[in-house]
Amino acid sequence: MAARDQVAAATKGIGLTTGDWLAYWIRTVRLRSSTRRNYRQHVVTYLTPQLGDLPLVTLHVSDVRKAFTAIAAGSGSRYGRLAPSTVARVRATLSSALRAAVEEGLLAHNPARGPEIDLPEVLAPRPYVWTEERVARWRTTGWRPGPVCVWTRGQTIELLKSIAGHKRYLYYHLVAITGLRRGEAAALREVDVDLWHRELFVITRPDPGGQVDGDGKLKSRYSARTIALDHVTVGLVRRYLTARAGVPAGPGGERYLFTTPTGMPCRRDLFTHEFEDLLAERTQLPPIRLHDLRHGAASLSLAAGNDLKSIQDMLGHASMSFTADYYVSLYPSTRHQAAEKIGASLFATPSGRVHRTRLPLHCRRVAGNATRCPHVPTATSKI
Repeated sequence: MAARDQVAAATKGIGLTTGDWLAYWIRTVRLRSSTRRNYRQHVVTYLTPQLGDLPLVTLHVSDVRKAFTAIAAGSGSRYGRLAPSTVARVRATLSSALRAAVEEGLLAHNPARGPEIDLPEVLAPRPYVWTEERVARWRTTGWRPGPVCVWTRGQTIELLKSIAGHKRYLYYHLVAITGLRRGEAAALREVDVDLWHRELFVITRPDPGGQVDGDGKLKSRYSARTIALDHVTVGLVRRYLTARAGVPAGPGGERYLFTTPTGMPCRRDLFTHEFEDLLAERTQLPPIRLHDLRHGAASLSLAAGNDLKSIQDMLGHASMSFTADYYVSLYPSTRHQAAEKIGASLFATPSGRVHRTRLPLHCRRVAGNATRCPHVPTATSKI
């Protein structure tokens, strides 16, 4: 920017601290209510304590770099060091606020942008399957394999059996089977379910008074989708609708699926806490988050033989590679089935049996004996 523009920006912002601007920006910027809550937490907890007293017009890259060194180390957090993804989100909040200051002529440039700010590398966590060995270790030590964990098919069935009869059972069933997001499931209305065609529609909905997910907008344009329902789920929905026929309509006359007795839609936070309580009180299952049921639905779909494109569409993702990299986990049985197929294609006779003459020479001596050749896959294990 030209020197005169820098002078003009400085003159306009005389006396304005970075904390003043952040407070003004968070009050006036147009955001979804849930996004505003997150941004306000970033401003109050991290940004204002580190940068609030500095004059806005003189804010420099070095100031931001110093602030984020402290933020990444856990300054302002009662939980110690922050996850790299959290640090990145706080930086995105600051960058948005300072970009608005540039547009208002209060800053010559945005010092929160660019490679000069060295943040910890963000690695999106991949889900780990709760195998028998991992469950045993968890029961003994409390250890968890990672921040994102998914249940096996049998563990998912155990959950659904354990909470059968709960008044909001259908909510958890839908998330576990179809991979709906927490807010998407909480915002479902009766008109979003077509029992005749066995379909469920995820669409932008009217604003339910801030009760569900802010202004009713979906996460992205790819989130709007149609999800096919299996016949068991259709039966559950039909019986659920019949049982709640007397519940009054909610805001704007809308009839939401999951409501209070007065017809008001349940807040999505209720389901998060309720899921944790149900898991602890009714099961002996290893811990997962409510959102991890969505990861589990993707893995169950893959294990059932569905292709990645179908799973991507079910989840409402923009990219198939994102679905494959961060949402789908291979169950042990799926890996073993893949190994068996490779072995069968290399060594099996037309009858499907492994033939000695097709094995490497050093494997033929043990073929057919109790000792297995290390190059021949073993029988598949259960999910």
